[in-house]
Amino acid sequence: MFDNENKEKIIQSTGQFLKIGIELEAAIEQAGMNIREQAKNSYKQEWLDARLMLVAVISYLQSFRANIPGKTNPNIDEILTLISVFIQGVNWVERLISEGQYVKASAVLKQDYEILTRINEIKAGVAKPGTTPNVRHAPKGSQKVYGDLNNVAHPSNLHLLKNLLNQLHEGKVHGVSAIPIFNEQVLRELYELHVWLILQITREAIILAGEMYGKDEPDIYIAINYWLTAVKVLEKFGSDNPE
Repeated sequence: MFDNENKEKIIQSTGQFLKIGIELEAAIEQAGMNIREQAKNSYKQEWLDARLMLVAVISYLQSFRANIPGKTNPNIDEILTLISVFIQGVNWVERLISEGQYVKASAVLKQDYEILTRINEIKAGVAKPGTTPNVRHAPKGSQKVYGDLNNVAHPSNLHLLKNLLNQLHEGKVHGVSAIPIFNEQVLRELYELHVWLILQITREAIILAGEMYGKDEPDIYIAINYWLTAVKVLEKFGSDNPE
């Protein structure tokens, strides 16, 4: 058993030891905030505008018939669930990208891409429960994106992981750091893909709303008009396809 004096020493030393963990998390958080400031100058304003408009469209679609049940069937139920999962994490995806967490961002973008692919499989009548969506059912021309995301997100691809981390070179010591860094090219590529995925999911949300409440519903026309506005903005700057 420890006497009171030894207990106090253990408590004090444990507190100091745990403090270094807090300091590491604080350093990562601060680096992320610094990268976010740099990201603001790297993103095209049109990406930011289109993204916000598309998120607003989905929010509008979810609220205009709140608590009013529409047509349903197993396919509608599954697609609605997938869209909700996508939207639930949309702000976290943006944060991962904008704060330099490129490897983690690639992993969640891969999942978002699989959600889109799964929706296409459901609509085509080829979805198989418990299996990874087949990218041949993803939007035409986008399959290479999935391969790239898969390569980055896979823990076994050491050279790719290292290239996205902060490199440390001091004398004979060569390593990597957990503190995120700013990589403008990667940042822009991931963010553009993020916006493209929101565009596609929003399109599916509009189609689903039409199936549930009727294509002639006036509120759906409002959503379509804003979606088309976002499309025009992105097409003007070559962001309509991640190919």
